[in-house]
Amino acid sequence: MVIKGSSRGQSASDIRRLAAHLLAAENETVEVAEIAGVTAGGLHAALAEMRAVSLGSRTRKSVYHASINVARDEAAMMTRARWMEAVGELEHRLGLAGRPRAVVFHRKHERDHVHVVWGRVDPLTLKAVSDGQNYRIHEECSRALEERFGHRPVMGAHIRTPGARRPIAKATHADWQAAERTGIAVEDVAARMRAAWLESNTGTAFRAALEARGLSLAKGRRGLLAVDEAGTPHSIARRLGLKAAVVRAKLADIGSDDVPAVDEARTTRRKSPMKKIVIGAAGPAYAAEADWEALEDYWRRLGYAPVRQWNCLWVDVDGACLRDFGDRLEIHGTGEPTDAQIAAMVAAGKARGWSTIHFHGGSEAFQHRARLEALRQGFPPEAISLECDPGGGSKPPDEPMPEHLRRKLGLPEHGNTENTRNTENTEEQAYSPRFR
Repeated sequence: MVIKGSSRGQSASDIRRLAAHLLAAENETVEVAEIAGVTAGGLHAALAEMRAVSLGSRTRKSVYHASINVARDEAAMMTRARWMEAVGELEHRLGLAGRPRAVVFHRKHERDHVHVVWGRVDPLTLKAVSDGQNYRIHEECSRALEERFGHRPVMGAHIRTPGARRPIAKATHADWQAAERTGIAVEDVAARMRAAWLESNTGTAFRAALEARGLSLAKGRRGLLAVDEAGTPHSIARRLGLKAAVVRAKLADIGSDDVPAVDEARTTRRKSPMKKIVIGAAGPAYAAEADWEALEDYWRRLGYAPVRQWNCLWVDVDGACLRDFGDRLEIHGTGEPTDAQIAAMVAAGKARGWSTIHFHGGSEAFQHRARLEALRQGFPPEAISLECDPGGGSKPPDEPMPEHLRRKLGLPEHGNTENTRNTENTEEQAYSPRFR
């Protein structure tokens, strides 16, 4: 269980943003389960009333917002009574019992979680509840509820096994907000940085590997940072899960004057056109959910480091991010895919037994290159379709395969056959399915 929370509501606009976030349509479902302790009925009005009460006090932040999350498999076992029990336990530990509150349930990516907003100021005394040591309280509450509900314990920074290393969060809340604004996922950046780190042994080599993957180095207040295509800075140590000293040691050969300041790098990136190309291949739809463990094992056997997401795998392939959804694969990059990326995508489809393959996105040149690679790897021509073809598909050619294509595939030319019958036999062998 993970509990996050902080005081906010320092302005009317911040209250409006919080209410809009809680009612956001990006969630699959939103349910305002409870509004208590205020006279207003709607969520916007309720939070505004909590802030209005605080104006008679000396506190700057009028409300406390918290979210309670559990793992996907554990969320399926959480009843409404258990969720409300968790809300009550957190409320008691934070000293917010009896304060006005709003409880909102979200379902996102097929997983439930709950948000709670309390008014910090007592309407009678106009005294605000302290929010000191709130992170420790969150973790103490999580550990108690995990034990009570039989959930797996989640190690935190404040409550952990003696001697255990302090865990490093993959991303901060600001990082997730930036990812939502720009469309560049934190996991995508982390996967590219991880691949660049593994293939380099010096800071200069790491910088070149980052630039090949659409990232750049910049100088921040406390060391070097990576900057993505949208100008968002990323902590190298946090994204890689390494100690800062390890990162500094590897990047020691890069001087502070060798890289631009982070503000300069962000400005340059934002002024540059960010052209994101998404290309993909799709096979027959799966009848059931993909076997993610088998797919992860496939990529690991090839030497890649797949990163599991809720609905796909992220794989760094030759500097681009390949997303494996099981029945389709997508390559996200800033240019046309390389031959290695196309080959990896086709090979993945062949390995999972696709009987057909459809290429979409990118240029017509890419799609024709992809068709050629699919033919090389054994897909029969009638099983290959392109988005750029008339009708979005392809059919077996009525005429013999062009000579230049036969030469690229290593097939005998028509002129080398002894008679028409031999030519037809050769064509039949060339077009016969290698697998189904």
